[in-house]
Amino acid sequence: MTEILLAHQVDLPTWRRAARHHVFAGTPPEELTWRVQPSALLSQSRPDVQAAFSVSEEEKQEPLRLSRRLVEQLVLAIQAHDPERFTLLYRLVFRVMHEGLDLRTHANDPDVRRLEALAEAVVAETHRFRADFAAYFRHGGRGEWVSHLSNYIVEANASYCLARVAEPWSVQTGYRRMQWDGRALSFGPGSEERLPLLWQRDGEGVWLGYPKTVLPPAEEDIAQATTLDQLGSEAMDCRACALWQPATRTVFGEGPITARVMLVGEQPGDQEDLAGHPFVGPAGQVLDRALQEAGIERPDVYVTNAVKHFRFLWRGTRRLHQKPEQSSVDACRLWLNAERRLIQPVLVVMMGVTAAQSLLKRPVTISRERSRIFPLEGGSHGLVTVHPSYLLRLPNEADKQREYQRFLEDLQQVKRFMEEGRQQPVF
Repeated sequence: MTEILLAHQVDLPTWRRAARHHVFAGTPPEELTWRVQPSALLSQSRPDVQAAFSVSEEEKQEPLRLSRRLVEQLVLAIQAHDPERFTLLYRLVFRVMHEGLDLRTHANDPDVRRLEALAEAVVAETHRFRADFAAYFRHGGRGEWVSHLSNYIVEANASYCLARVAEPWSVQTGYRRMQWDGRALSFGPGSEERLPLLWQRDGEGVWLGYPKTVLPPAEEDIAQATTLDQLGSEAMDCRACALWQPATRTVFGEGPITARVMLVGEQPGDQEDLAGHPFVGPAGQVLDRALQEAGIERPDVYVTNAVKHFRFLWRGTRRLHQKPEQSSVDACRLWLNAERRLIQPVLVVMMGVTAAQSLLKRPVTISRERSRIFPLEGGSHGLVTVHPSYLLRLPNEADKQREYQRFLEDLQQVKRFMEEGRQQPVF
């Protein structure tokens, strides 16, 4: 077993040189271990992870021939807070060079999906970091700005920070401190002890509470939104519950503000979290099929979720869906209420227990509430049915066909109700 020591968390030059050497030597990924030197200091004035993939004279004779897409993903993924990322990146390069792995034709490969998930997480946090940095100094902030980061993105954003704010400043994070004195940019070790206590962990290691510098959204601010675009923009940086940290992004609802039907699910899944759109994964395909067969056009309805962030558990390289906690459902209800306020749907279809309990604010049993239309507060009506993902989890084909037919009948009832107008519901 060969150990490779990296100088710091984003030491891409060292990783690249070692990866190049061992790839050409044919060293299998399982024979390498990667370790970051503890408490490493950065002395260079402007580290740039992008420059790490420039080719030196000694390498021109035998360069690593990697696609531009892979290089871009590697540069992003090495900034992710994942101790196994160095092994993952080397394994991918090794497979590209020795096994002919192609990211385009092997999009569902576990390593490729993991790489893309890490890159997406870094991109999402980079956007938040830049927006928060700019907002802090735009609104009169001076001196040291404290940022709580999930990933190692400080170094890669040095150029952005320099271009944005000319006067002296410093950024303090848990792993790195970056300082601009007006003449030179310097880096030093971060300190969790110097950061104010913003979170505490519960027994399962889930972060609870709110950052002091990023408060939960105020309902009065949300109430000022007059369009779905404005509302969705407000939700992009929502940190009202702990799910904003592990998730890639907020996945907001989609559809016309004139929609008469509002479909509410539980939470985005793995593919929705990566794509940023609701119901685009396997459950979304089931929903699209049923809507089409029921005679309902998806562009005519508004589709959203009770919870806007993906809650998951890592199982190897896969992210397994986890039911959202009640605290997340309660925190996200203000967004769901705001969506209903703007759209004013005639009928709200609650798909699954989480959606029904969020809207009805009481315990719900699907078998007891299902397939009947009833009045809701505010003059609209509701219908409870199963979530499309339930149909995918059924163990045999006969059950799937039977339950799909029931789901289709529920949507056909929605279609009839909308065609007949608001009639007295039958209980």
